[in-house]
Amino acid sequence: MHKLIALIHNEFAREFDSPTAWVFFLLLPLVFTAAVGAGLGSMGGGSSEPEPFAATIAVLNEDAGEMGQILVASLPAQGLTPQMVTEWPNEGMALRVPSDLTRRLLAGEPVSLTARLLPTSSSSAIEQMLRAALGRLNGGLAAAQAALAQGGEAGLIASGGEEAFLSETLAEALEAAATPPVATALHWSGGVDLGDATLASANSAQQASAGQLVTWVQITLLGAAEVLVAERLMGTWKRLLITPTRRNTLLAGKLIARLCLGLAQMTLLIGGGMLLFGVNWGDNLPAVALVSLAFAAATVSLGMLVATLMRTRSQAGSVVVGLSMGMAALGGAWFPLEVTPALYRQIVQVLPSTWAMRAYTDLLARNADVRGVLPEVGVLFAFAILFTVIGAFRMQRAE
Repeated sequence: MHKLIALIHNEFAREFDSPTAWVFFLLLPLVFTAAVGAGLGSMGGGSSEPEPFAATIAVLNEDAGEMGQILVASLPAQGLTPQMVTEWPNEGMALRVPSDLTRRLLAGEPVSLTARLLPTSSSSAIEQMLRAALGRLNGGLAAAQAALAQGGEAGLIASGGEEAFLSETLAEALEAAATPPVATALHWSGGVDLGDATLASANSAQQASAGQLVTWVQITLLGAAEVLVAERLMGTWKRLLITPTRRNTLLAGKLIARLCLGLAQMTLLIGGGMLLFGVNWGDNLPAVALVSLAFAAATVSLGMLVATLMRTRSQAGSVVVGLSMGMAALGGAWFPLEVTPALYRQIVQVLPSTWAMRAYTDLLARNADVRGVLPEVGVLFAFAILFTVIGAFRMQRAE
């Protein structure tokens, strides 16, 4: 145990042999956290609650009956603000309601609407809004038309009153659909009720604090590769192997020292996020500690594996920085993974940073507890075991 403590002490002393080491260890991560948080806040408002998406669409209502008015009135409920126009616009998003809409619906005939969307990132969302509005209208129409048919057969509807009956029944059906008797509630594994179709996501400060922690701590943890390569090239590792200290103890000392460095940096950055940016990391500290330990173990073991693939110290240093930045960017440390396509989210699951960001987001934005982050922790420890086994095997063969 004394030898292990001595190895850890030596690693800490070597890491902070210069005062400038604190710049990269603490100062720059906090500066980048503030900058990224401000940038995300300016784009997303910085609110802890996601802003509902809304859009304005030009509507040319050529229908003289009530069905066109009911259709236009149903758009705001889906997040679309209709801007009424008298002529079909030459540009921009627009919706045309045909002049025979009411007549066709009264006759039970199908009718088509014309919509023009722009090739932007929000076009698919607007298309879904339109489809939702039309789907809701179609559902109400089906009920209203069934009532119209039954009322006509029973002689309850006076001649010429079909349109008024249909519009009145449709309005009642749409009003009833606004408060459905059956609703779907979503629950996260941590037991947090998110209400109807609401996915809580990290706000700008939370995203920046967790993301910059993952980004910068990865550099520290993967730095094990540079240390091991340097000792191999200078012959220090071979000289250590001929001492009475066992090989496993020497390797454990190197890796545990780097692990402790990463955990110390995490602690400082978490504290800085709480004090300087108001990020509430303290709701479930045991879960935060467990996720941090699993992430540190996975990343430092990856650093050991990387060391077996590098030939020079400069090469190892470049790979450490590049790999850290690449894993952080791809794994959701620089932007929320919720904004990426489903296929992308599936692909990046091969990265430890993805699982770390997922766990930190669960803790910060969804108030998950230890049980809620156990899946992510399990995957991170599995990464650690896999990288350690492969790295140790390659090191032993190289010796």
